[in-house]
Amino acid sequence: MNSPLQNNFQIQIESLHLFEFQDFITKLFMFRYGAENYISPRDIKDKGADGIIRDRNILVACYGPKKINKNRYIEKIVGDFESYSDNWESQYKNWMFVTNNDIPEYAISKINSLKEDTIQIGIKNILQFIDELPNHQRRELGKYLNIDNTLFALDYLKEVIEDLLKDASFTKKNIVYKKQIYFPEKVRLNFKEADVESILIEFDSYFENGVFDEIESLLLGYEDEDFEKLKHRIMYDFDNYSESFKDRLRRLTDYYLIKYSSENDDDYLYYVRAVIIYFFEQCIIGKKTDKENDTTTSRN
Repeated sequence: MNSPLQNNFQIQIESLHLFEFQDFITKLFMFRYGAENYISPRDIKDKGADGIIRDRNILVACYGPKKINKNRYIEKIVGDFESYSDNWESQYKNWMFVTNNDIPEYAISKINSLKEDTIQIGIKNILQFIDELPNHQRRELGKYLNIDNTLFALDYLKEVIEDLLKDASFTKKNIVYKKQIYFPEKVRLNFKEADVESILIEFDSYFENGVFDEIESLLLGYEDEDFEKLKHRIMYDFDNYSESFKDRLRRLTDYYLIKYSSENDDDYLYYVRAVIIYFFEQCIIGKKTDKENDTTTSRN
């Protein structure tokens, strides 16, 4: 089943017609194949090409119909192929037909009759291409399609957690979690007084926006071993720094941001910071209050 975000991508892409769809494919393929490797239609200017993937010897033809009509669909395929065979086949041996719908069986048969090895890309392929992009590029495509920012929240959190698990290898016995009622005391123990208010405001933002609930919901879906790897990955990385707690938190956040996303990805920054603050709140990093120490001792 598609997520709400995937469904919105599909709805928006299927609503693109003619040059709107062609422009979207140009943006998507520049991300997928590289801006220097993908030649857009405006750089080709003639002879019916909608794009070229240089290192794969592929000429791209796009079709975003306002309505699916069998005769028109076949006419489009034949016309695009004739333009390709007359003007480009000697230079680019591969032909790609890209459309924003599920390619009908009659269209598949027609394409195969013209060129059996044609690469056929429909809406499901396009959605898979989007899923495979780095988070900041997927986010940029979402902005391009006017998709609601809130739909990216869960996807961001999933990616943050999966990224952190990539290099995790530490295991230890499980710790039972619950929201800590003494969080303000814990903040004062780890931060300078001048920073306490801003940390509490940040914490309240994650809590009120439901980000911590989403993190807990996601973590419940992992096996205990993966959960432990994630906890101890964060503990291990955090212990690599020796500055003040505030600076160690910042350094750890920047490290994950640069390693797994982009320095300019504000959304990824927000959610990776939320995951780290969550584990701080749950006593995994930082000095513990007397109540936390007593609780930990009783568990052991």
